[in-house]
Amino acid sequence: MFLALAITGCTLAEPGADSGATSEAYPEPPQPHARIREVPVTMKAALPDPGGAFADAERDRLGAALDAYRDGGRGPLTVTIVAPDAPAAGRAEGALRTLARRRGVVDAALVVTAGTDGVPGLTLGYTDFVAIPPPCAPEVALSRNPDAEVSPNLGCALERDVAAMLAHPADYLSPATEAPAAAARMARALDLYRQGKATQAEVNRNDDLNATAPPAGK
Repeated sequence: MFLALAITGCTLAEPGADSGATSEAYPEPPQPHARIREVPVTMKAALPDPGGAFADAERDRLGAALDAYRDGGRGPLTVTIVAPDAPAAGRAEGALRTLARRRGVVDAALVVTAGTDGVPGLTLGYTDFVAIPPPCAPEVALSRNPDAEVSPNLGCALERDVAAMLAHPADYLSPATEAPAAAARMARALDLYRQGKATQAEVNRNDDLNATAPPAGK
């Protein structure tokens, strides 16, 4: 009888019900994902000489900008050329496209337009991406967890590490466009994989190498 009287004033909370005491000590968890911020990048360079060659300093600056675009940029690489006449603009575009190819930037990425105002020169622009690590909940928020809920810091440290290590933050949003040859190789490998076949290149080590003598007089 004493036991029955002792527990008559107790009520059990429904599973998942808010006790009212957890909200203050256990705030809403932050977004535990790295954010990718778009950053517009522009640079200006002088026109090449009448022979179509950039000065050494300008070539180095343009090369660094093209490398940065190749490694981290996405979308088109816009180029605005302000030149005194059409031949000078053509020389500037040709010299820039040649330098871009040498730096590994595909020709189709450049979108060249003619400018009419301002000092003669080139203006390059593209969108760069920066990874911003997520904020993690302070330790005081983790000191009380009576409902054994998932920690708001679950995965937060990993996301911060990923944000710090990303070489190309744009790849966190979507993969870069592949070159046609790479896409064809990947499609063939996936097709072989789905068929249960080996995906590595086939090499016949029994093939003989036949050396052909050069034609007479060569």
